Amino acid sequence: MTLFQLEVFLKVVETKSFTKAGEQIGLSQSAVSQAVAALEKDLNVKLLNRHRKGVSLTKVGERITSLISDLMVIKTKIINEASGITEIETGTIRIGSISSMSAKLLPGMIGSFKKRFPGVEVILYEGSYEEVKNWIKLSIIDAGLVLEETHQFEFIPLLQDKMVIFLPEKHSLNSQSAIHLKEIANEPFILPKECDRMLSGIFKAQGISPNVQFEVRDIATILAMVQEGVGNTVLPEMAIPSHPLKVSASYLSPQVYQNIGLVVRSTDHISPVVSAFIHEAQEFTKNLSIKLFNSYHSVIVKK
Repeated sequence: MTLFQLEVFLKVVETKSFTKAGEQIGLSQSAVSQAVAALEKDLNVKLLNRHRKGVSLTKVGERITSLISDLMVIKTKIINEASGITEIETGTIRIGSISSMSAKLLPGMIGSFKKRFPGVEVILYEGSYEEVKNWIKLSIIDAGLVLEETHQFEFIPLLQDKMVIFLPEKHSLNSQSAIHLKEIANEPFILPKECDRMLSGIFKAQGISPNVQFEVRDIATILAMVQEGVGNTVLPEMAIPSHPLKVSASYLSPQVYQNIGLVVRSTDHISPVVSAFIHEAQEFTKNLSIKLFNSYHSVIVKK
């Protein structure tokens, strides 16, 4: 029994004719008939009923046909897997990310990916959210690490990130584990440019108009301004630096999350390299417990 015989048999079943099957696969009617007869001989069963109008499956043939179909699917998967592995041994992937996520997630993702595929070159682009979206649109990058948003691209979720209020260290609310935005609505607010859409939605949902004094893109600059008492801010938990700061950090009440994931033009048209990176990113973040709040007394999380 050979794969060739099985493939010929399935084509006969599909066309219900030795002649039509031969025409489609480039064999003579005689060659098709011989291949099916050899298969029946090897299996020692009759698979087809031959009659003047064509062929039909026997009861045994019906049961075996489904198994042969499964085998052909496995054959295709083997070929695709072999092709994909070969391609990603020396491929290239271009990843874009907004700056607030580059330090926290990408090193681990890239490290995990490179361990499996050391021959693949990873090129990293870092920019604003708008830049990452534009790079995807122009095919400058293959995938982008971003916050979920309604857009024309396909979003692959990886994890959820809590939003956190940052206050000056000596703020009157620094003993609270959770703070409602209305409690700081009239105080100077520093708006993070990378989170402006999400924060606008949060403020609108809670019927609050923030007292925005500054709009800043750089996370380190924003936290330094909070530390100096210039104003308050709201940032994703992932933005918390590993080094100590003289600020107070509390969760929002009610708690708000943002979805973080990879965005691609379409998962239907991605290379094996990009598909492998998405898989590694999902595995890396699946059971990831991100300890973003450190134990320094200057960055406090109250339980």
